[in-house]
Amino acid sequence: MMRELPVYEIMIDLQDTDTTVSFNSLVVHPAHEKLFDTFSKQRKYQFNDDEQIITGIAISADTPIYRREDDTNEEYYVVFTPKAIKDIVFDYARRNNFNNVNLEHDETRVVDGIYMVMSYVIDNEKGFTAPDRFKDATNGSWLVSYKVTDKEVYEAAKNGVFKGFSIEGVFNLIETGSTMEEEFMGQLYTELKKVSEYIIFFNDYPDAVVNNAKRGIELNEKNGNKCATQTGKIRARQLSQRKNLSLSTIRRMYSYLSRAEEYYDPEDSNACGTISYLLWGGLAGKRWAASKLKQAGILEQ
Repeated sequence: MMRELPVYEIMIDLQDTDTTVSFNSLVVHPAHEKLFDTFSKQRKYQFNDDEQIITGIAISADTPIYRREDDTNEEYYVVFTPKAIKDIVFDYARRNNFNNVNLEHDETRVVDGIYMVMSYVIDNEKGFTAPDRFKDATNGSWLVSYKVTDKEVYEAAKNGVFKGFSIEGVFNLIETGSTMEEEFMGQLYTELKKVSEYIIFFNDYPDAVVNNAKRGIELNEKNGNKCATQTGKIRARQLSQRKNLSLSTIRRMYSYLSRAEEYYDPEDSNACGTISYLLWGGLAGKRWAASKLKQAGILEQ
């Protein structure tokens, strides 16, 4: 269970050469606002025995990591944001630190026979989604693969002696002003909002919407049901029977009616443009859909 502790964002400053991620970045007396430490998030490795390649998460984005200062016993959580991870990956590349790997954060146990062959930041908005075997990884996380020519090290990892990647470096800490409970509730709200379009339903649309759908079905039958796509016909049945509609469906409804309005001609009841527009609820449907999307904050007032 998450404890009620302060939360800090952890990052490097690309303009400050003292902040970086490197296995051998050791400092004796870091400045107050900087912290040297190691951070690990255990994840199951993916092994490729034929090529002796290990794949895993180097940094998990937006994942709280518990810390305790040995000298002060101060306890808190740190979080790497997707932005902080992008900066770290860029800095890692410009310093050519790709093959900097040691064992158990021991500077005397540098691994010579290990080479980074893949560096991948999950970015769902840009289409860089997580591979299936790491499908639970959070958006913004850093995924890496290493080819391990040192057979002993590879076998040790495969046999569970080493269970995950852990970065080390000198970082800046920025207090978020919130606690872990507040962070959790914020994340919960964000996730619930994402799915709200699919789990919240409405059927309070005006009678005019129901009547427009019924009129569209009637006109389409007279024209041999040649008008509208299957989706439009299904939508008309839903509206005519006052079925529940999710916000996702209402969004599509508003989008279609906004585009198709120019093809609606109330003087031509045989036109497919007119029939299709009525099947989706007509102008009354567009107005109702707009009001629901505005209430949900999806459409601007």
